[in-house]
Amino acid sequence: MTMLGRYRIDSRLGEGAMADVYRAHDPDIGRTVAIKVLKPEYARDPELGARFLREARAAGALSHANIATIYDVGEADGVAYIAMELVDGQPLDVLLQNHGRMPYERVLDLGRQLASALGYAHGCGVVHRDVKPSNILLSADGKTAKLLDFGVARVGEMDAATAHSQLAKTQVGQLIGTPRYMSPEQALGLPVDHRSDLFSLGVVLYEMITGKVAFPGTALATLAIQIAQEKVEPIDRSAADCPPGLRFVIDKLLAKKPEQRFADGAALEAALTREIAAQGEAPAGRRGVPLKVKLPATLALVTALTLGACISFGLARERQALERMALVSGNSTATFLTSNAAVLAADNAGLPADQQDWSALQAFAVSAGRDSGIRELVVADSGGVVRAASDAALVGTRYRPHGGEGVMRDGALHASAVADNGRGRGIRFVQPIAYAGANFGTVDLVMRRTALDAALDAARTSQLVLAGVVMLVVLVIGYLSGAMVARPLARLRRALDEAAKSGFQLRISHRRRDEFGAAFDAFNHAAAAVEGRIDAPADAADAMAATRIARAPRLAA
Repeated sequence: MTMLGRYRIDSRLGEGAMADVYRAHDPDIGRTVAIKVLKPEYARDPELGARFLREARAAGALSHANIATIYDVGEADGVAYIAMELVDGQPLDVLLQNHGRMPYERVLDLGRQLASALGYAHGCGVVHRDVKPSNILLSADGKTAKLLDFGVARVGEMDAATAHSQLAKTQVGQLIGTPRYMSPEQALGLPVDHRSDLFSLGVVLYEMITGKVAFPGTALATLAIQIAQEKVEPIDRSAADCPPGLRFVIDKLLAKKPEQRFADGAALEAALTREIAAQGEAPAGRRGVPLKVKLPATLALVTALTLGACISFGLARERQALERMALVSGNSTATFLTSNAAVLAADNAGLPADQQDWSALQAFAVSAGRDSGIRELVVADSGGVVRAASDAALVGTRYRPHGGEGVMRDGALHASAVADNGRGRGIRFVQPIAYAGANFGTVDLVMRRTALDAALDAARTSQLVLAGVVMLVVLVIGYLSGAMVARPLARLRRALDEAAKSGFQLRISHRRRDEFGAAFDAFNHAAAAVEGRIDAPADAADAMAATRIARAPRLAA
């Protein structure tokens, strides 16, 4: 076959139970499509072909990112066909066959996409009825899943007679394919609704996470019994890394009774989304840090960061204030020395060098140098010769400003920190000797920083001691708070563990009036409700299911 209507057939892509699939080209819009054509043995049945087209048109109304789009439905040369989106990738069944089980992170993501697709279709009244790996196509990068083949889907709104007739014919088509993914109600020939798709998706997710089929039977009768009655092998035997939340989701999807599954695809999508978010909150593969350790550690970290910022800011402001006080004090001392030296310097400036007398100024400098707050004192005349100094060896030498620091500019005071030169750190003050508007020399004074540094060290020590006390208090409070929260949580956890073993025939006795008391009451109410359901007699549906199972071998024969 080279042409089908306006479509040019390029190659054969594969086949399903009821149809063959071809790669084709639509010349009208220049688009490559996938053409699904009923097999000859089914195409000869006019009613089956009409139903195939009718249900394909219903599915064609669906528009979802994870559902393969149907572009055209029609009939050419007596052959019913569906023209649909061609997705580059491979079917899920081929991927599972080649690579085995998938990482649970990928199963969660793809499962959420498929749940979203089913939720959307169910909301539009369309039930897929044939969810299986071969009807799930993964994109080339493996990150996107597309649900295919709504050709056997059933529109939800139809009368009972039509539903029964179409059910039988659809069931025939499924039995020709693989019945391994059917729901219990499908296996027993009971009416189905959207929850049947959820069971089938659960079977698919089970196979994705374990790499094994959920129901390994080969004969139809054996499969019918397994699907309708037997539980699947526990997931943790084949996939120990599967998170408990994902195991719960799959187990709930595989519930034998439809009412025990998720209400719809939207509820399933929400559950998988929560599980994906939960996996991002805590590292997998190891138990989390106990709450009574985590809580104080978190409080201590936050407190330490806050105290560190506050102490740094406070010490910086205190340093600025103390240094400003030291500068004011040093400035006053330098001004006093300058005023005392001004008259003598002015008198000597008018005399010849051999008649100048600086002895009084030197005596004053030596006396001032004995002050514990003064480290160095140098008085130089206008010619740059040292005339008086706390260190007598400097008298008569050229005055050399230390590294240019504190050099007088426009008669203004300049002070700068002086590095430790073996005699302690200091602050330098340089002032001109001014008298009657003239400059007669320079006073170079270095004040010790000993008192300033001692005050800063004392402030730093007191702040660190205070921070240590606060941290200790926070750790104690955090530990006690964590223990107060951990104890009732441990009690609730033990009750939940025991409830699973005792059929919820236990209650938590307490006198708490806080949130934990409300949680205990909620557990007691839930336990009472679950216990009532467990003790309730089997309903009529169980008896009908048993009858269907008993008949299954004879039907297969």
